[in-house]
Amino acid sequence: MPYVKQISVHKHPLKMIRYILNGDKNSEMKYSSGLNCTPDIKLSCQELSEVFEKFTGERFYKSSLNDADKQALKKQKVRLHHYIQSFAPGEATPEEAHRIGVKWAKKVFGDKHQVIISTHIDKGHLHNHFAVAAYNLEGKAWHSNIRTLKLCREISDKLALEHGLSIIKNPKRNASYKYGEWLARKNGTSWKVKLCEDIDHLILQDNVKSVDDLVGELRKNGYEVKQGKYISVKAPKQKHAIRTFRLGDGYDIQDLQYRISNKNEEMPLSEAIKYEGIQREYALCLRQLQITVYRNIENPVHVGYSDLRNSAELLSFLCNNNIHSVEDFESLVNSAADTAAELRQKKKSIEDEITQIQQICGPAEKFVELNSKATLSPQEIKTLLELKKTLPSDISSLDDVMKYRVRLEALKSQLGETSEQLEAVNIQKREYGRYYSYFIQQAQSDYDFIREQIKREQEEIKRAEQLKLLQEQGEQSRHINKWVK
Repeated sequence: MPYVKQISVHKHPLKMIRYILNGDKNSEMKYSSGLNCTPDIKLSCQELSEVFEKFTGERFYKSSLNDADKQALKKQKVRLHHYIQSFAPGEATPEEAHRIGVKWAKKVFGDKHQVIISTHIDKGHLHNHFAVAAYNLEGKAWHSNIRTLKLCREISDKLALEHGLSIIKNPKRNASYKYGEWLARKNGTSWKVKLCEDIDHLILQDNVKSVDDLVGELRKNGYEVKQGKYISVKAPKQKHAIRTFRLGDGYDIQDLQYRISNKNEEMPLSEAIKYEGIQREYALCLRQLQITVYRNIENPVHVGYSDLRNSAELLSFLCNNNIHSVEDFESLVNSAADTAAELRQKKKSIEDEITQIQQICGPAEKFVELNSKATLSPQEIKTLLELKKTLPSDISSLDDVMKYRVRLEALKSQLGETSEQLEAVNIQKREYGRYYSYFIQQAQSDYDFIREQIKREQEEIKRAEQLKLLQEQGEQSRHINKWVK
């Protein structure tokens, strides 16, 4: 689901290039490329400045712009165009995202433009950064406006579909509380707050073991409930119902089921340390997240029930796929991406052959018809000669044409099977990528405080194990001394 946005850079072009080509963000330049320029901070800045200064007569970097206000900057020439192409979590591997970025840059800007492409993998979602020269190698300016941005997004969507990724069809604005609801929540008079409190209370009851049980208890408490894809609840004396996911974190169907299954009890430490490798790391991570949410501990990063559920699903995924290291995880993700690429190529080859045979069958029947006639008009003779030049030499009868039609039907059947295989692999690839993105998010950026807490727990575990070993050794020594005496 790539989303493209643009930012015009009027000052600090070098600063922006440094950010884009930050090795900490693109796996030490592994995911960086350049079109008509070198993906290196110093060299690219020099190459970009030479082209800009040649066609504008202005300095690429002007220190006087540092203190300029917004109105003054608008009157200055754009130094660079900064484009960002963001992917939905889990929909692509870093390699695939970078390949798409390079293809996108070539299709949008052509072969005479300077573009730096860098794929950042340090967040929960992959995203490509592009530093685009304001002028191409022939001095033609790139104009960033509504029309060109629309073109950029259309090309991005086309490439996404070719790679089996989703696209944004109907973007929606973010929802927010109306003022009346905000004020009611602030004053503690909101019926929605009361509903949340009732749900929280009912979840902890022993007889609530599923979402269905929860729905039943809500009805007993006077709520009207409709259950389907969503759960809609209407409180007594209220005109309209509300879908539970709109109540906030922890109230959609998946989170409600997770809360019911776990009943606000964190995983025991003894269970977490039974895992090995990164499975143990994520078992400890899940336990720490549970402690943070259930005990209402304040932390720099907001943690909610969706984080608990995602971590629990990730732990199950690691176990089910026998993943014990980062290398195991990357191998699984890359294998799915390679399989998808092979199937896409196979599908394209079949489609090309189908098109080729379809272009043969119709004219071939006409050729056989003319070739079997005893006498031909001058126009028919001309048509026959033209068809003979373009058609394969093995066609002389309707039986020959039938062979092509049989082959065509076989290819169509094969295309259907390959399309189904590709769709299944794309679903698998998205699933693997989603878990891998969440893995990267926790491992590299968002949850530093969790890793610190896990580190302290692991140190405590190690000290406890060492103490237990010393105690066992001491007990053995006492038995030996007793036996010797």
